[in-house]
Formats: sequence, structure tokens, C-alpha cells
Amino acid sequence: MKKTIILLILTIVSVQAWSFTPKHIHLKKPVKLSDITDIANTEDTECDLCGCYMGLDPNFAKNQVGIRFSMIKFFTAGHAAVTNTEVDHPGHTTEASTEYYNDLELYARYYFTPKLRVMLSVPFGSNDIDGKKLNGVGDAKVIAQYQIYNTDITGKTNLWQRIFVGAGASLPTGVYNKSLTFGIVEPHFQPGTGSLDLILTALHLTKLEKVGVGWRNDFVYTVNGKNKNEYKFGNRFNWTSTLFYEVPVSSLTFLPHAGIYFESAKQDRSNGLPAEGSGGDIMFGTGGVDVYYGDFSLDLNYQYPIRQRFIGEQADNKFRIYTGLGYSF
Repeated sequence: MKKTIILLILTIVSVQAWSFTPKHIHLKKPVKLSDITDIANTEDTECDLCGCYMGLDPNFAKNQVGIRFSMIKFFTAGHAAVTNTEVDHPGHTTEASTEYYNDLELYARYYFTPKLRVMLSVPFGSNDIDGKKLNGVGDAKVIAQYQIYNTDITGKTNLWQRIFVGAGASLPTGVYNKSLTFGIVEPHFQPGTGSLDLILTALHLTKLEKVGVGWRNDFVYTVNGKNKNEYKFGNRFNWTSTLFYEVPVSSLTFLPHAGIYFESAKQDRSNGLPAEGSGGDIMFGTGGVDVYYGDFSLDLNYQYPIRQRFIGEQADNKFRIYTGLGYSF
């Protein structure tokens, strides 16, 4: 039965199908490393077997469902036409422009085995470009991750590590042909992309359990396909590096965290040719706090750009806000 389920997961990732299967049985209350006794120093206990958690999330080893909201703001400062030939775009005129990209996302995480988990998300986008709105379903994503390394632990173990690798797909379920003004379709304004994309992921977690300090690194590389409009978004690399500290207070657990987020994208292509005003890289400083009460969680995160280098004229990132509510089981 278990082999059949694993085969089904791989099929889901490759052919864009999804099916829910019977719930996998987990320990209802994962114990912390400090609760594990070292039995005469003769037995090591794999974390997979004891149900210990590790990461930004005290419910890291549990299934989870929830809802997330994100807001991203871009701003372009307008300038008048110029004739100086030393300026990049002589004679070019632009108006000030403000763009907001808002996503409300349903997500789920399910452990088919203690080492194999699948994550699914379905967003709904509401984008505002200078007061003009584009609303619609975004691209659903499904990703499977497998744990390839986990520290052997005993009651004396302090440094704790896990490594996951995975792959998945962004499915062309989103709206991608809505017009902001009659006859004009701007790919970057759309809630969806219209393309089938391959997603490759890796996750490294390390934690000093006895002091509650940890470090998390997430890596994502997206190989974008081409949509029916002959438009292909540039392949994208994302890296998030986060330091966190666990603070238990009565029945609550607080996890303040801070770090950096780096994003790099190749130039888009339209009908096989490079698309102007696309591609580049940006680095954000990130900070926030997550709050846990039993199986419930509240996540708050803010990102502020500290360096951005783009190809051609593009709107500047101003800030990004992420918040979420989750329930673990």
C-alpha cells in the first residue's frame, strides 16, 4: 500500500493530477530533544521514530492546512522627456506608477511517511495597477520533498540537522489573458502565467536544541515553460536564509526570526526574443515573528529591499508583507 502511495505522488508531480489519500498516522504530541533519555548511552534514536520537531515550526513534523496572505508593492517614479544623449532613454517619458500584488493562498502539507511530504498551494490574486484591478485564480503548485539526512540523536545531542530535496510543478491553472486596458495584455500583471513550470527545491535546517537557536536555508530553482501566447518567463532562483530563536512563554511559543532573501531571474522571452524590462536580481532583508499555540500558528514576515539590479526599466520593489494562519494535525 505504501509503495502504491509513493508511486501515486510521483505521478501527481509529472502529470498535473492530485488525489487525497488516507491520513498517515503520526504521534499526536511530538516530544522535544530535551525530553529524550539517553538509555545508558547505548541506544541512538532516529528523529523520524521519536517524532521530534525541528525548524521554524514547532509543528514541523505534522500535517498542516492553512491560509496565507501576501502583499507586494512596486513603484515607478515618473520623469519628463529629456534630450540629453547621455541619458539611457533620451526623449522617453514615463508617468509615476504604483502596483500592488495581493495573494490569498490556501495551502496544505501532508506527510505520507516521516521522510516524504507533499505540499500543495492554490492562490487567488487581486492585483492593483494604478487603481485598475486584475483578479483571478493563480497557478497551483505541488511539491514533493524527501528527507535525505537526519542527525542521529540521543539525550546529549545538541547540534541537530536535517536536509530535504524535492521537485514539483507550477500548474497553468491561473488567469493569464486578462486585459488591463482594451487590447493590452501585460504578462507580469496577470494572476497566472499560463505555463507548466518545473520546480526544484532543497532545504537545510540546523539547530542548537538546548539554547533554541537555529538556522534555515531554503533553495528553489524554477524552470519556466512557454504559454500559448509564446511568452516564457525567465528561469528563477530563490534563496532564503533565516536565523531564529525559540522563546516559550507559558502555553505560547514565540519564534522571532531575521535573515535575507535573494531572488534572481533570467530575462523573459516573447516569441523567442528577449522581452524588454525583465530579469535581474534583488536582495531583501527579512524579519518577523511566528506565534504557536498548540496546533495553531500565526506567521508574520516583512521584507525590505536592500539591493536591486534589473535589466532595463522596471518598477522598484518597495516592500513585501506575508502573514498566515495554520492548523496542524
